[in-house]
Amino acid sequence: MEIKKLVTDVLVVGGGSTGLIAALEAEKNGADVTIICKQKAGRSGNTIVSGSAFSVVVPEEGNPDSEEIYFNDLIRSGKGINQKELTRTLALNSGKTIEWLEDYGMEFFKTNNEYVKRQPPGHSHPRSVPTIWDGYSYLARGLSFMKPLSESVIKKNIRVMEQTVVAHLLTTNGKIAGAIAININESEFIEISCKSIILANGGAGGMFSHNNNTVGITGDSYALAYEAGAVLKDMEFVQFYPTQMIKPLKMPASNPLFGDGAVLRNKDKELFIHRYVEGGDKAATRDKMAQAIFQEVERGYGVEGGVYFDCSGIPKEVLDSKYTHFCNQLKKKGVDPQKDMVIVSPTTHYFLGGVKINTNCESSVPGLYAAGEAATGTHGANRLSGSSIADTVVFGKIAGESAAEYSAVNQHAKINSQDLSNKLEKLKVNSKGEESLADKKELVRTVMWRSASVVREESILREGLKQLYEVESILDNIAVRNYKEIVSFQELANMITVGKLTIKGALERKESRGSHWRRDYPDQSEDYLGNFEYSKSSDGDIINYRPLDGLLINN
Repeated sequence: MEIKKLVTDVLVVGGGSTGLIAALEAEKNGADVTIICKQKAGRSGNTIVSGSAFSVVVPEEGNPDSEEIYFNDLIRSGKGINQKELTRTLALNSGKTIEWLEDYGMEFFKTNNEYVKRQPPGHSHPRSVPTIWDGYSYLARGLSFMKPLSESVIKKNIRVMEQTVVAHLLTTNGKIAGAIAININESEFIEISCKSIILANGGAGGMFSHNNNTVGITGDSYALAYEAGAVLKDMEFVQFYPTQMIKPLKMPASNPLFGDGAVLRNKDKELFIHRYVEGGDKAATRDKMAQAIFQEVERGYGVEGGVYFDCSGIPKEVLDSKYTHFCNQLKKKGVDPQKDMVIVSPTTHYFLGGVKINTNCESSVPGLYAAGEAATGTHGANRLSGSSIADTVVFGKIAGESAAEYSAVNQHAKINSQDLSNKLEKLKVNSKGEESLADKKELVRTVMWRSASVVREESILREGLKQLYEVESILDNIAVRNYKEIVSFQELANMITVGKLTIKGALERKESRGSHWRRDYPDQSEDYLGNFEYSKSSDGDIINYRPLDGLLINN
């Protein structure tokens, strides 16, 4: 088998906001950098479909907000199990991201020369600062954030390999040596020798049948790290966006709307959130709102599987000035947000688990870094609205700096030829396979939504785990006919790996905390004020529990 070879200092996996920022920072710090991404750089990942709003403490005179208040909001939202040094890093550095991004040509909404700040649920002060997205589609307004970054990558002549997927990481003596990638367009394998790798290729929302993620978000970052020996953490925590519009069109109903007076109503047009969350719609964090909607639908008070989203309480001048694009999208469908209600429902949104890192974004494998949704710890059991975009900037920047520093003092590790050969053997055509690849991917997505979505309980989780093992047992009999299907097959394998860990963690955590809601254990328990950590061994998955600031407990 002929393999193309590439040598670089820092390999960045992912072409979304985290990856581009990490690459720019690594290059700024003297490293030779290569970006590999499934789609087009600047259009990969979930940032493109985000609200492109940053929850940050803006350094303005007279602002009553502070980094300490933001930190406390994040800890409260995360139900106390955040990795506090990471949470504090985000809070302390969030405000600096605005100035840094403006240097890259990003523009933010301002009134009277002050940043426009909105207040989504769960935030004690207005701190959600949106970019100016005039000229972009409402459903792709994240381009207002991504375009300046991708243009900067081009100006810096950073090497970019698009339509390319990292299938395996390569380690030598326990440290990063390189990776195996597949270029779909060229139908070729690439052996990459590198000193360090930054995983910035997002979460795993695509392994659920209902999600608002872009195509290709299939848990690759977690599976790559796990197979390479890195410790994962908090894999049982998955955030569900509570208000994904399902009628008259599919798009998110933005959380800041609640801060300005939007409310949810059941089929009888009654307000109901206050029955589940003290403080009602304005106070409900994403986890509590998603769970409240689910329960209201389950009680028989839903509307076509969801509930009504009502903006009539928002003054017209506020809707027109702050939510112009949102209103325009509805008006195209003949909906007047001042008079008409739409239907919303929870959907898989953000993975809170991931690669365990320290404040330098280092994983437990030397030379391997992770940032953005690929990493975990900052948000605990639930994430506040707008904090993920700030997260990509703060930790993408740190990851790039750290990986470049590591590369400056380390030599390329020699790639183990046997390890390379063994992993290439897994990436092969199987034209004699009888099982359908597409069918099995859809089955995994259905299983994950049914067994491990908004509401969980032991019997359903165990049935879901059993079904994942059944799919895993027939992987060798799945038809794989070309390079594109080799990539799709690898996605399926990654989904199974991550799905099993998610369900196993959900079974271990016998309580309800944040985004993890067990019907059979509905209360939050002090016995689980800590984190489950996941590591791979020759005997299978190892799950250990670590109380906050405590010693690892082997289960």
